[in-house]
Amino acid sequence: MTVPSPSLLNQFAAIVGGAYALSEASAIVPYLTEPREKFVGRTPMVLRPGSAAEVSAIMRLAHDTGTAIVPQGGNTGLVGGQMPSADGTQIVVSLTRLNRVRAVDVDSNTMTVDAGLTLAMAQTAADDVDRLFPLSLASDGSCQVGGNLSTN
Repeated sequence: MTVPSPSLLNQFAAIVGGAYALSEASAIVPYLTEPREKFVGRTPMVLRPGSAAEVSAIMRLAHDTGTAIVPQGGNTGLVGGQMPSADGTQIVVSLTRLNRVRAVDVDSNTMTVDAGLTLAMAQTAADDVDRLFPLSLASDGSCQVGGNLSTN
């Protein structure tokens, strides 16, 4: 793999808008190290989509151009799976802006949420309707539901 060209990076940035396409070194540092600092990566860009349509457009462009993508949620993982490689060829897609509670159905005891919703926010949404979201983790204020589901 090669580092994405500036032209390609501009195409990715256009999908999410300049404010949500991070490329300054100081802005992307938090996305490049996991909590224990055992895994460190490099990336030319962090994309922060705000909708499923933007995620889809990012993935379509990545597929069409052979660009590697590393999805990242709350960056609380301890095995480094959320880190881009050290070669700087992968783009990080952070789901932090996808953080809405879409629906809470008290009759069926279900809720529909975005992948970037923190576990604490899901617990609060359940509590607000006198329900319990039964998962509890030390990182509940930063880990995200999408990451919880993807790692079982």
